[in-house]
Amino acid sequence: MEAVPYTAEHLDTWNTLVEGARNGHFQWNRGFMDYHSDRFRDRSFLFRDRDKWLGAVAGHDWENDGWATHRGLTFGGFILDPHARTPDVQGMFDALHSRLRDLGKTRVRWRPLPWFHQREPSQEDLYFLFRLGATTVSRTLGTLVDPFHLRVSATRRRACAKVQREGLRVERRHDWDRFWSMLERTLSDRHATRPVHSLDEIRLLAGRFPDHIQLFGAIQGETWLGGMVVFRVPEVFHIQYIAATDEGRAREAAPLLALELGTQHARGSSRWLSFGNSCERSGLVLNEGLVAFKEAFGGHGAVYEEFEYRIPEGSL
Repeated sequence: MEAVPYTAEHLDTWNTLVEGARNGHFQWNRGFMDYHSDRFRDRSFLFRDRDKWLGAVAGHDWENDGWATHRGLTFGGFILDPHARTPDVQGMFDALHSRLRDLGKTRVRWRPLPWFHQREPSQEDLYFLFRLGATTVSRTLGTLVDPFHLRVSATRRRACAKVQREGLRVERRHDWDRFWSMLERTLSDRHATRPVHSLDEIRLLAGRFPDHIQLFGAIQGETWLGGMVVFRVPEVFHIQYIAATDEGRAREAAPLLALELGTQHARGSSRWLSFGNSCERSGLVLNEGLVAFKEAFGGHGAVYEEFEYRIPEGSL
């Protein structure tokens, strides 16, 4: 197995591999990954056995002596061709480690792709992380619900029906400017944070991936009371951002959006509806109010993890 450093010459090979992988995701497409290439010095690899490309991994240098699966993305790990088998994954680790040792690296940070994002079972890396003695450095709690088993209390359903009768409606929109200003205020006032993406970045990405990145608003007339940005693939309909005005919170804008998107968009198009992470400080702090809101729709916990290990001197 050979680890081939990624260059721009491999762009088509990389994207073709992502598209056909048994655990592919549009966030690994170079059109998505490279939007923040100025912040991360790319050091990704493709894996070739004789003339067959069997895998890839997105990554970059980390601290002085380390390498990490891409920390500008929610998850990482090997991108695996459907023909890749367990010995091939073992060979990918060995080939990766050989390259990293030559670069003077001694440590690896690894974010595996969570099981619920996988098209087919692809957890071989977790087994080999155990063999490598990897330790858990982060475990955050997300919330998933089967869209066909979305549960909402009778009281909340009545409240949502009432505001709909009063003219509040859910629509897909493209006016990112109006939503983004509301999102920035919501995150600043309620959580003292900012969106991961800038307005220009999210517009760029939504333009490149219109089937995967979409904006929905809870709108009265032409007034935005709330909105959600979703990242959608057949495996997961993921709510990336939620925001609402004071009036929107009083009039159930966020619950209405979640109910409508779950029943009218996620149901039948994605296996899971994801409300995302409810943790801070790498999982050490749980936002109990936030997770309670998500679980009120029938969701339960699913984790995102990050591991660290020292690169071995020899083969696995």
